[in-house]
Amino acid sequence: MHVVTDAFYRFFSHPIVPIRPEARDQNTAAIRAIAAASAAFAASGCAVFVDGVIGPWFLPTFLAEVAPSGVRVDYVVLRAPLAETLARAMARAEARADDDVIVRHMHSAFADLGAFEAHAVDTGAQPLAATRELVERRRARGDFSLSAFREG
Repeated sequence: MHVVTDAFYRFFSHPIVPIRPEARDQNTAAIRAIAAASAAFAASGCAVFVDGVIGPWFLPTFLAEVAPSGVRVDYVVLRAPLAETLARAMARAEARADDDVIVRHMHSAFADLGAFEAHAVDTGAQPLAATRELVERRRARGDFSLSAFREG
C-alpha cells in the first residue's frame, strides 16, 4: 500500500496551511487518520509505505494510533539540499506558487532531527536507485525501527 499523506489533508473542507500554529489540531487529526489507515492495512497483511511529511514531533501521535495493531514501524527521513528539495516540490503537478514558503519551513524543521538523526538519508548526491538500495539495506538491519522509541 502506498499511503500518500497529502491526500488526507485534502479531506478538510476548510484547510489551514499546515505550517501555521493554528493548524495543530488539523494536523493532529490528519496524522491520527494516516496512522489508523496505515495500521489497518498493515494488520491485514499489506506492506505499507507512508509517503509524506511526518516530523518527529508527531511520532508519539502516530505511534499511539498504530500501537494496538502491533505492526513494526520504521521511520526514514529522505533529505536533499534546499535547492533540490524546492525544485522537486515545485515540479509536482499540484504545486502552487506559495508552496515555496511551506517547503522552506519544513526543510528547516527537518534540518536537525535530534534523537532521530540516524533515520535521515541524504538523497541529494545519488540517483534514486542508490537511495532505494541504501534504505532497503539499512531497513533490513533495523536501522530505522521505532520499536525502541515505542517501548521507551
